Amino acid sequence: MSEFRVCRVCGYAKGFHVYFREHEKGQRIGLICPECGQSYDLGWVVEGLAESAEKGAVFDE
Repeated sequence: MSEFRVCRVCGYAKGFHVYFREHEKGQRIGLICPECGQSYDLGWVVEGLAESAEKGAVFDE
């Protein structure tokens, strides 16, 4: 796969939001279409994410 940016369900073409879910080996990271809500599990699992997120910068569009 060279690029995965367009939702395969609704065709939304501006990328995805991410989600984090507990997994036996750490946290699973997946994608959610902001238009229709379809989720995609790409098999990404990471270890060592902080328990709570630190508030960061706000970016203008």
